[in-house]
Amino acid sequence: MEIFFFAPHQDDELTNLGIELCRAVDAGHSVHAVLCTDGGASSVKRMLTNDGGCAWHAGRHHFTLSGAAFTAARDAEFTESCRALDVPEANITISPLRGHDGGLTKENALAIMREALRGYDPAQCAAVTIAPMPQLPQNPDHTAVGEAAKALFAAGACAQIKLLWEFILLPPEAERAGLRQYAPTPAQYERIKKAAAAYRRWAPAAGRYAVGYHSVADEFDDFLRTPICVEKGTLVR
Repeated sequence: MEIFFFAPHQDDELTNLGIELCRAVDAGHSVHAVLCTDGGASSVKRMLTNDGGCAWHAGRHHFTLSGAAFTAARDAEFTESCRALDVPEANITISPLRGHDGGLTKENALAIMREALRGYDPAQCAAVTIAPMPQLPQNPDHTAVGEAAKALFAAGACAQIKLLWEFILLPPEAERAGLRQYAPTPAQYERIKKAAAAYRRWAPAAGRYAVGYHSVADEFDDFLRTPICVEKGTLVR
């Protein structure tokens, strides 16, 4: 089975999809990771230019980055994270059709998915992404990708979709009874930690600014403390 993991932003392949991705790799499937936006709207870009400091790095943050340089830094984190999760290099895709951070539409996301699956037998393809939950305070890009996955399945372009709860929107543990949920094995957790380290890498001379951790440090830390993956819904032909 060719399993395509569609990440709305750099870091979603880890905190929201990473455990299921590791499970798919270990089950022997051909795993693909596809990035759907440029990540350029992150507030970290402003943080890096405001001459302020942070708890992690000595000195001051004063790096005047172009939009392209900032996106390149985010893409480097995504690529390194995917490698750490054992996605083959040839199966890591930064979609040329990707949308702007915060402006992804369902139609744009569906075009990305169709392009990623082009040339593959739909009967041998599955898509995994974040479940759309617009009734909750969900990032609109996450909603768009989830809705696009449902449309992809409805159109017969894949044999299965799996939609996962967004980590920060998980229901309380007491409300998760009966839901399919998975924790990583010890070996998978080591890969997850290595992937998370990609988002902490601070090497400005090499174009690495720890954007992921500057952006959502608490989410990363919570996920590493209690890594869990919960299915919201799965559709199979």
